[in-house]
Amino acid sequence: MVEMYLQGRHSVQLRQPALQTYAIMKRRIEEKASDTILQRKKSIMVGGIKYEVSPPSIATLIEVSGLVSQLPRVQSEGVNIIEEVIRTAKDCRVIGDILAVLILGPTTNPQNTKHRLFGLKNRFQKEYSRLVEKILYDLSPSEVNSLTMELLKLKEIPDFFAITAFLSEINLLTPTGKAV
Repeated sequence: MVEMYLQGRHSVQLRQPALQTYAIMKRRIEEKASDTILQRKKSIMVGGIKYEVSPPSIATLIEVSGLVSQLPRVQSEGVNIIEEVIRTAKDCRVIGDILAVLILGPTTNPQNTKHRLFGLKNRFQKEYSRLVEKILYDLSPSEVNSLTMELLKLKEIPDFFAITAFLSEINLLTPTGKAV
């Protein structure tokens, strides 16, 4: 089966396998667009508990960036990997915070909370703390790696990069003073 599709002024013939691939890609793009427009939340399981992943936001990426800066520098070339992991693991507790912010959003991070009611943690802080503990104590390193990759895919990182690159380029191109 061969079908014709118009692209601009030219028609393109698609054979059955290419047609199926095209239909699948089109469906995925349409699903992603509708999920974004309708703000449907994605669910994720961590340690047997189902969490709804916060929608992508610039605030989440800014918060994650700040947390990533707290990770220790890891040397990956010319060193024994086991020794390097053991040397830096004590300072990697922030990985739990990074994943918790990616899942729950930036407003749940206790460092962002300005005040508490009579010294008690609010509901979001408790949920945040429980999630961090689940990530650190219940998940294996490979599960943490998979979870991190999956969450970063949901956060529209390429779109954020495109915005920042575009705005940075505009900033470089704008004149800062008049030529004399």
